[in-house]
Amino acid sequence: MDDNRLNTLNRATSLGLIFLAFVQGCALYVLHLAIDHEYWLVADQRWLKALYTVAVALPAFYLISIVRLRDRINFLPLLLAPLLFWLGWHLGWVEQVPEPQQWGSHPFTFAFCMAVGTALFILALFFRSSAASGNWPKTYQPMLDYSWEHALTIAQLGLFIGVFWSLLSLWAALFSAIGLDFFKTLFQKPAFFYPVTWLVIGMGLVMIRNRFRFIASVRLMCEALIKALLPLVALIILMFFAVLPWTGLQPIWDTGRAAQILMALMLTLLLFFNAVFYQTDDNKLPYPVWLRSTVMLAVVLLPLGSLLAAWALWLRIDQYGLSLDRLWAALLQALTAAFTFSYSLLLLWRRQAALPSVQRANIGLALLVAGALIVVNTPLADMRHWVAQHQVKRLLDGDTAADAFDYHYLRFELGQPGSLALQTLSDSEFAQSQPELKRRIERSLKQTDRWSQEPLMDTQNLNDVAQQFSVSPEDATLPEPLLSLLVEQNSVCLSQVKPCQALRVSNETRFQWLIYVTDNWRYGQAYTKRNAEPNTDWMQTGTLMVLGAEKEQYYEECQADHPPTDLQRIPGPLNVYQSGNCLFSLRPNLESAKQQIQARAEANDARIN
Repeated sequence: MDDNRLNTLNRATSLGLIFLAFVQGCALYVLHLAIDHEYWLVADQRWLKALYTVAVALPAFYLISIVRLRDRINFLPLLLAPLLFWLGWHLGWVEQVPEPQQWGSHPFTFAFCMAVGTALFILALFFRSSAASGNWPKTYQPMLDYSWEHALTIAQLGLFIGVFWSLLSLWAALFSAIGLDFFKTLFQKPAFFYPVTWLVIGMGLVMIRNRFRFIASVRLMCEALIKALLPLVALIILMFFAVLPWTGLQPIWDTGRAAQILMALMLTLLLFFNAVFYQTDDNKLPYPVWLRSTVMLAVVLLPLGSLLAAWALWLRIDQYGLSLDRLWAALLQALTAAFTFSYSLLLLWRRQAALPSVQRANIGLALLVAGALIVVNTPLADMRHWVAQHQVKRLLDGDTAADAFDYHYLRFELGQPGSLALQTLSDSEFAQSQPELKRRIERSLKQTDRWSQEPLMDTQNLNDVAQQFSVSPEDATLPEPLLSLLVEQNSVCLSQVKPCQALRVSNETRFQWLIYVTDNWRYGQAYTKRNAEPNTDWMQTGTLMVLGAEKEQYYEECQADHPPTDLQRIPGPLNVYQSGNCLFSLRPNLESAKQQIQARAEANDARIN
């Protein structure tokens, strides 16, 4: 790369990039209007995500990587358009169930943007190198240079746009202070935001890319800082491996975050190693021999970290099964392991002559990362489908009990694949033989929102309402007046997939029933009769909460989630109860407190009279 160039873009290319950014802003504005007016084309999540993916990703690829406007190679990225449309279409299909309230609100969108954005960033390096040299990149050095340039350009562009909108906000606030809200209203209009923002993005991008020396200066400063930190990272990893024989692995597993910590350290070392050892075209290696050997030793031992991270992740999967987060972690670990094992084997095999081989390996590994991140966002290897099938299989194999099966996770965390897996499970012979399991699945499929308070049954039918409660002791039955009160209160139990727990307590307390939501035994809603008549109305007395233990050694026992048994009221003015070694407090609600005050007043009046 020629560091003496003053400009990297000619006039036609600069104007073309500014125009392209403006067109992108207009396209996003059109999509915004289509959402506001509920146009049929974007009312379907599949069309919406597909159009947004193409409108955002394809112009961004050109803006960051185009070299000369009139090069024929610029037609090549157009082949990405069908791929991007397909990726967005599949994302929209996944997010159809449950349907998000607005574009970008579903948790899958962020992971999609990160994965596809990283893949396109890598592909842009290959395109930029090919456009500059006219050939497919055969050496790693130009790609490293372009990766620095792209990353610093994006960072500076983000800073530029942030400062631009900060100034507009100050402008609007200043004039609003004197009673002129015109600018505040104008800046908030989509018709202003989209075209103007993307026009400024285009202009800022051209200014940044045309100041090549400034980018090179920032890169030199970053490389100097990384060069100073690389030995520290290597020392941390070497010390960690050195103390493992004495500490053992159990403390790592106990943290529950062993895989994440090891992954972060290994990725940092790999990033710093590449930034330092390939920053120049000459054969001069950084650091003194002893320090360079220390860094190389840390890199050679990285496969050990990959194995430990994989082991930690496997322990979690073996205990709790696959989840989407764990599968993403497994993918990232596999890709990281491809780097660590490649680097380690090449350094051991080629020793001092290994760096050119590692450079060639980086080209293939970069394509592997880009390909993997794209494939997992297609129907060919959708990890949500794998997780849903795995969770259902654990239930069918008996590894997961029906009461512990997480219906909410499949319904709301895995999108369409999770809902289809639940529907298939509901139609299976296994569910037909377990009516309670089938009923829970049907209730889960009825939910449109995880936190919805809408009842999942016919509240006019008290028999259906009673099925929302698991009653203890087994011979007890919830009174119909109490069920009617729970319906009137729109109890959260009526919108739960898993039944709430209902405990009948002794008559020596000031309440007869405790209602717990989904095995949360720390807070129980207390209910009692208004009077002693058989068919009288019921009222909510208050909330029974865990206070602690009678003795300190029983504290952990009382903090665990378990139902109170043989609950007895402790005599005295306080509403304190005891169950075994645990103490509970009844916090009255407003109605109950008023009744107690009224009863005390009536008792005082009777005593006076």
